[in-house]
Amino acid sequence: MGKYKITAGQNIYDVAMHLYGSIEGIVDLLINNPELSLDDTLKSGEELEYTDGFTISPDIIAYNRMYSLLPANGERNVYPKEPSGKRFMELYVDNRQTAASLLLSGNGTLEIDWGDNTELEVLMLTGEVKELRHYFNDKIASVRRMSFYGEVRFRTLDISRSHASSVYLLRPVSMEKFTCEKMELDISFLSLAEDTYELYFAGLQTGSLLSLLPLKRLMRLDLTGSKVKPSVLDTYLKTLVAQHYGRRNTTILLSTSPSGTYRKPEKDSNGNYLIASGMEAVWMLTHEPAWNEGGAWTFIINNQTYTYEPDDTGNL
Repeated sequence: MGKYKITAGQNIYDVAMHLYGSIEGIVDLLINNPELSLDDTLKSGEELEYTDGFTISPDIIAYNRMYSLLPANGERNVYPKEPSGKRFMELYVDNRQTAASLLLSGNGTLEIDWGDNTELEVLMLTGEVKELRHYFNDKIASVRRMSFYGEVRFRTLDISRSHASSVYLLRPVSMEKFTCEKMELDISFLSLAEDTYELYFAGLQTGSLLSLLPLKRLMRLDLTGSKVKPSVLDTYLKTLVAQHYGRRNTTILLSTSPSGTYRKPEKDSNGNYLIASGMEAVWMLTHEPAWNEGGAWTFIINNQTYTYEPDDTGNL
C-alpha cells in the first residue's frame, strides 16, 4: 500500500492522473480511502492511500515524470460537465497547443467542452459568422479532446485554426460550408456530412479523398495548394465517374494535376470506356450531356479550365 501526499491546488482527479495516468484511478482511491468522496476539497499535506504499482496509462505517468508535470488544477475543475445535448463531434489537439479558434454560423444551440478545466461554452448559432477563440487553462500529458454537443445545422464551419490533428463525427451532421486549410488531416469523417455544398481544403495534406464520394450535393471543392498525390486524385476522379448517378455537378479547383492527358478514353470490346488516368476521368465528367444537364462540371487545374460545352464535337 502506498501513501500519496497532496500538493497545493490538487483535487482527486489530479491525484488520479498523477498516480494512475487516468481519472479512472479514482475508483482505487475511493476503495483505499473510505472516508474520501468526490466532493471533498483536498488540502496540502494530507495523505491518501493507494494500491502501489497499479497503473492504468503508464505512458502518461512516464510523460509526467519526464517533463516534471504535476497535475494541480484545484477548484477550476468542473466535474462532471453535463451538456444538455448529444455529442456529435470530437476534435483532438496536441497537448502543446495553448489555444484553439473556430469560425461558425448556422442555427441551433451548440455546447463545447474545450477539454480543459473551463465550463461548457454555450453558443446560439445565427446566420452571422462568429469566431470562437479559447485559451486552454491547463497543461495535460495526453492529447486534448474537444467535444461538441447539441442539435445544430452549420451554415459555416471553419476549423483551420483549431490545430486539430484528428476529427471525428459521431453521427450525421449538416454543414453547408466546411473549411480546413493548411492542415494535415484524415478527412474520412466527412462521409457523415452528406448535406455539404462547399469544401475548402487549400493547403490540406491528406492521404485519401474517397470519403467525399457520399457528398452528392457537393457543388464546390477547392484543393488549391493541397498536398495531395496525383494517384490520390486519380482514384477519386475515376470513382466519381463510376458513381456519377444522382450527383450534382461540381466545380473542382486543383493545383496538382491528375495523371495522363485530357482526352476521350479508349473502349473495350464491349464498348465500355477504359479510363486509364485522372485526366481521362475529367474528360468523361465534362463531356457527358446527361451529367451536365443541371449545370456544367468544371475543373480548374493550374488556372486552366476544363468544362462542359454543349456544342463540343467530342461529346459522348
